[in-house]
Amino acid sequence: MGCILSLLPGSASTVTQVNNSKPTLAVSPDSMSESSKQQWRAARPDYPIGVPSKFDPEGNVQPFPGNTIVAHLAPASPLYASMLDLYNKLASHPLSSLYALLPPPSWHMTVFEGVCDQVRGPGYWPRDLPPSDSPSSTTTLEACTALFAQKLADFDLQCDPPFRLTVTGFTSLAVGIGVRLQLRTPKEEARFRGLRDRLAEVLQIRHPHHDNYLLHLSMTYFVRYPTPEQAAELTALLAEHFEGMPKEFELGAPEFCTFENMFKFDRSFYLKNRE
Repeated sequence: MGCILSLLPGSASTVTQVNNSKPTLAVSPDSMSESSKQQWRAARPDYPIGVPSKFDPEGNVQPFPGNTIVAHLAPASPLYASMLDLYNKLASHPLSSLYALLPPPSWHMTVFEGVCDQVRGPGYWPRDLPPSDSPSSTTTLEACTALFAQKLADFDLQCDPPFRLTVTGFTSLAVGIGVRLQLRTPKEEARFRGLRDRLAEVLQIRHPHHDNYLLHLSMTYFVRYPTPEQAAELTALLAEHFEGMPKEFELGAPEFCTFENMFKFDRSFYLKNRE
């Protein structure tokens, strides 16, 4: 099983491990031309994505309310135990000031993104509700959540959980640290993507990355960019941990949830089959 970790341009570098080889630094600002270095520095924001909207630069969680459809990772899952071990390693690591750890009870895979109150541009807000910045609008997040709840109460899941998934590695270190996932079979993939398409239709919202959304379980958000050396150190830690992780697991029925910040996702109800 290959494990691939990469940093987006402007973050620090690209780190890759494939077929159990040792992690290597594929791209570093130090290897760029001087003009490329200048472009890299100019394009990079002062802080990683998620700061200051979700966390402040010191790692304190910030208000970021919204709604979403997720599947929580069950504490009884062997993968949960493995991630908890990794969580403790990250919490005690000398580089822990670089990231904010998400509480284990919050660990989930997003099934459908929903909305965030602070993000209301095209593709991020339902088409049948005017955004709050519209001159004639009084739309609130609560009104949007109520509309979603009404629609989802009658929504037919049309499939029987669990969802069967495979752990393929870790997500890019551009935003944070997360466990990268993949549906176990093409049939599972088609079933899941079809569910997302039906949710987009009934909720009248289709995010710009809807078709190529990467499944994951988030564990941290970066609050500072790692240097290439720090990225390599974290990559080595993750690659070593990956070797002992369970590679297959299951998730249950999707849950319609609300949240006030990234630390807790409160379930309103499960999506169900209606026939």
